[in-house]
Amino acid sequence: MIISGLAYGVGDFVDTDVMSPGRYEPYEGPDQLARIALVDYPAKTPFVDPDTGISPFKVIFAGTEFGCGSSRETAPQALHYAGARVVIAKSFGNIFFRNCVNMGLLLPVVIDHGFDESITGAPVRVDVARRVVTCADRQMEFADLGALQGIVDGGGLTPYTLDRVRAGQGRRVR
Repeated sequence: MIISGLAYGVGDFVDTDVMSPGRYEPYEGPDQLARIALVDYPAKTPFVDPDTGISPFKVIFAGTEFGCGSSRETAPQALHYAGARVVIAKSFGNIFFRNCVNMGLLLPVVIDHGFDESITGAPVRVDVARRVVTCADRQMEFADLGALQGIVDGGGLTPYTLDRVRAGQGRRVR
């Protein structure tokens, strides 16, 4: 699979409360969550177009500990519903990373990329099968997710588990 689009750059320690602010809870559904994605992030260019409620950015480049803070599960949902498909970060908050994998909404990629907010608007291409990111005349490789790769490829934890159970690969608990 190839994911192409525009990059959006954010800094270090962007927490889930910035991605999906609590004051908007209990917003539900794709349209409402999309409009609040990164609404509290202080940037010259907003992540979501306020007129359309959709983001023109498919790939987020982040610094360290992207998704730190609370375990707000609406954070990866808001980013996905707004239009993001991949988050490339130097590191992730553990719960946010697992929410991305388990929900099957965003591909979390760890690369020490060296980009900052100035990358916003640059064309980016992510070749998921070859595990290569191309942006700003640079090619960067990324590792697969190891044992978690099957969950990502399966569309999230629930579809992955259901497929395994249907195939007779589930383990019985006595």
